Amino acid sequence: MESALALAGPYAPPALAFAGEPAETEDVIWWVVVVGFAYAVALAWATWCRRGGGSAEISFGWTGFKVVCRSS
Repeated sequence: MESALALAGPYAPPALAFAGEPAETEDVIWWVVVVGFAYAVALAWATWCRRGGGSAEISFGWTGFKVVCRSS
């Protein structure tokens, strides 16, 4: 059984290349930091509410986090 082997020249990069930055991640990182901090504050408030004998509810919407503390 014979097989043919296609010999190609040395590797050449693609003819089309993107000259700019491939992705902008800095904005996403800041968004994650800000939302994470806001969620930590909401959890701290909910913990304070529960330690005081209340019942905390955390909801997340387009306007941010909403923490409701209902006293028992």
